[in-house]
Formats: sequence, structure tokens, C-alpha cells
Amino acid sequence: MPSSDFSPIAAVVLTLVLGGCATAPESDTKPTTSDQPEMTLNLPTPGVEESCDCEALALEQENDFDRGVRALAARDYDRARTHFERHRTTQSTEAQRESDVGIAFVTLMSEASNLDDAGSAGVDERAEVMILALAAVQTLEGRLEALRALNEALSKDLEKREDALKRLRDLTLGQQEGAR
Repeated sequence: MPSSDFSPIAAVVLTLVLGGCATAPESDTKPTTSDQPEMTLNLPTPGVEESCDCEALALEQENDFDRGVRALAARDYDRARTHFERHRTTQSTEAQRESDVGIAFVTLMSEASNLDDAGSAGVDERAEVMILALAAVQTLEGRLEALRALNEALSKDLEKREDALKRLRDLTLGQQEGAR
């Protein structure tokens, strides 16, 4: 009977050994460092960041077109026109097109009468340019409505003139037939 006492203990030991082997990590499947590329972090160096004058760098890259847009946002249309005209002198095709658009926009905004300076207080320059663009759309819609009204009036006038000419022809032709 000593062999029957040994079998439950042997079964437990055997289960623990087999269970330990099943949960042990495999050392052969580890990736080697040569398989993975080395990662380089590009964190800024603390001393370099403090010495960077980013605003001065941005101003160096600013051209007359940018200055014109800033003047436009400030609603200084004369200065904006001057910057756009200077930008045209760079002789590039892109600068020509940008200048033409800028000058056309300045001209339109100079003629716009529905601009409200109080409504744009404290907004970013980009938002200010959007406000100006909306004002330009409203100005153009007003002009379009005025042109429609003028077209309608001219059409009615033309119709009256055509009727008068028709009556005049009828009278003239009627008199010529009576004279014969």
C-alpha cells in the first residue's frame, strides 16, 4: 500500500512541473536589437529653445503680401494697397496674381459702406479678414440687387420705346398709303 500513497503526491508534483514548463517564457523568440531600427528622439535642447527668437524669424520671412493682408485686417486700405503694389515688383507670376487679388479686394473694401468696426473688436487677424470677406459679399449682393432693379427699369423703358416706334411706323405707313 505504500505505492498507493505515493501516486497522489506524484500526480501533484507532476502537475506542478508540467504547469511550470507551460508558463515559462521562451527565450528563443526574443527579438534581437539588430532587427529593430534604433529610435532617435528629437526633443528640444533646453538651452537652445530659450535663445530662439521665433518672432524675429517669422518677421524675416514675411513679405509685402503678408504685410498687405495685415494692413487689410487693420482696415488701413491705403497702406494695404501700397504693400500689394510693392509685392507686384517681385516679378513672379504668383506675386502678380496675389497683388491683383489684393488690390481688387482693397478697392472693393474701400467702396464698401456697410462695414461695422465695432463688430470686429478683439478678433484675430484671420477672423478680421473673414469679416471683411463677408462684408465684401454683402456689398456685392447689394450691387447685384441694384443692377437687377436697373435692368428691370431699363427693360420696361425699352418695351415702351419699342411700342412707341411700332405706333410711329403704323402712323407713318398709314399716311403714306393715304397719300397715294
